Amino acid sequence: MRLIFLTLWVVILSAQDLVWQRDLPGEVLTGGTGRFTWGRRVLRWSGAEYREVARATHGFDGGGCVFGKDDLILAERPATGTLGRLVHLPAPAYKAVVIDTDVELHDCVPTTLFGRSGFLMVHRFTQVRFYWLTAGRWQMQEIYSIYTASRQGGLAVFDVDRDGRPDIFCGNYWVRSPERFDLPWHIFAINLLHAEPEDANFILAPWQRELVALQRERAPAPLRRFTPQSDPQQLWTEASTGAYQRPAAIASQGAELWIGDATGVTAWPSGRRWATGHTVIALLPGGIAVGPNRVTRWRPQPLRK
Repeated sequence: MRLIFLTLWVVILSAQDLVWQRDLPGEVLTGGTGRFTWGRRVLRWSGAEYREVARATHGFDGGGCVFGKDDLILAERPATGTLGRLVHLPAPAYKAVVIDTDVELHDCVPTTLFGRSGFLMVHRFTQVRFYWLTAGRWQMQEIYSIYTASRQGGLAVFDVDRDGRPDIFCGNYWVRSPERFDLPWHIFAINLLHAEPEDANFILAPWQRELVALQRERAPAPLRRFTPQSDPQQLWTEASTGAYQRPAAIASQGAELWIGDATGVTAWPSGRRWATGHTVIALLPGGIAVGPNRVTRWRPQPLRK
């Protein structure tokens, strides 16, 4: 009887997976965050269903973020070159409002700095910028420019030195917040992985006082965990494990991290796998893995007793 029940469970889950798999006609996706994904079109998701809310003739850069509740920050790609328009797409119409021009957007994180509500972004793999909206107008402050042999990718906000002010992770470094907005930020190396152009183009995620880093352009790429020393201004201690193929997305689920790469979704540290054999560029709420021309359920729900 137990064997029959387990067999029935597997059949039901397999049938559910088939229902959750569907095509995204003509869509080559480059980025995703929260309940949105984008390529040439911007799609807003509800479970495994989606609707188009905006589009750009030449598509959008891979970086972008949700601003406020449902607004979007994206960068439109130009007809030639790499520098396009940075735009605010306010809900519910999602009609583009130009924030800045000659921008190349790789990472974006909404945040509040010294009472100013806005977002941080990485421009051209070298520059951390902060944009904020005041009195209906967008303003910009350059936080720091980083020049190494490698592209500086990855962006996260975390109070590293526990002084109550948000610091910034970007590429190989953490950037310490000053005491006031008009004072300079200071940069400290976490690691020295920047000898080759792709070395420091990370996905970054703060994790239990550590920093998790995966090299986006590497195949294979280990999951690296960096732990600060008693003085976080010194190089951090590194531990690495696993091998991922051009990882593009990371999400937390309880005591595990879920990583989407060119081969599917892997849970760390358990090693459980879903959406095997499919490229994943975004992990959405509700266990949805999105890749070019495909959406798949990546976390089957257990049957209720």
